[in-house]
Amino acid sequence: MYENNEYYEEKNMSETSKGRKQRKISSKKLLFGAFFAVMVVLFLLSPFFSVKNIEVTEMERYTRDEILSMAGISEGMNIFAFSAIKKELDLEENTYFENVNISRQFPDTLKIEIKERLVRGYVPYMGSYLYIDEYGRVLEISSGFTKQLPVVRGLTFDSFTIGEKIDADNTEAFNVMVIIAQMMTKYEVLGEVVEIDVSDTSKIMAYVGNIEINLGDISDCDRKIRTMGEIIKKIPEGDRGTLDLSDLSKPLVFKYLT
Repeated sequence: MYENNEYYEEKNMSETSKGRKQRKISSKKLLFGAFFAVMVVLFLLSPFFSVKNIEVTEMERYTRDEILSMAGISEGMNIFAFSAIKKELDLEENTYFENVNISRQFPDTLKIEIKERLVRGYVPYMGSYLYIDEYGRVLEISSGFTKQLPVVRGLTFDSFTIGEKIDADNTEAFNVMVIIAQMMTKYEVLGEVVEIDVSDTSKIMAYVGNIEINLGDISDCDRKIRTMGEIIKKIPEGDRGTLDLSDLSKPLVFKYLT
């Protein structure tokens, strides 16, 4: 009986000793793990990861500094200290930004890529002008404009929403406007055309200075806009007249007005 008790006491002492050693080892592992984690955090927050270079897509409407200000990003900030996704969403609230992508290039570079929506024309509205892109989306409203772009007349609508396409009552006229805007963008004649009237989609009219151009309906629009762009560049500034492009199978004649 006595020998058995000694055996059990020795066994318990041995197990207790092992338990203490295991606890010491575990404590050392925890301390080492905590120390390692702290060192990693300090390293990630060190000047080594301070942003030194910021590459920003060149834009027509906004400067690099304006974009950085809108995004709340600056050189010197830590490359891990912000949420790229949140910054992207914040910037995409701007109606002029179609898509935003912010990427990190370690250790010290940020790349901000923005697909920009561009103003392709103006739509008169209650004494002001709606700035629209090539899809008829309203980018902003202003009392005037400085850039020479087409003024589109003939759409009928009661209201609009910034960032959304115009919900026109005459849907056909709206669709015609969108197609013409895209063709003018393609052939780079946006700066030449002063006014487009789509109120009658069977007789779309364009006005460039003192020149009145009949485009007819939307058929063969690609060739009509390309031809219009080529011709108006050859007509001397100040000349007055009419040009019929409604049927390109017929000879094109510029009729002077006296």
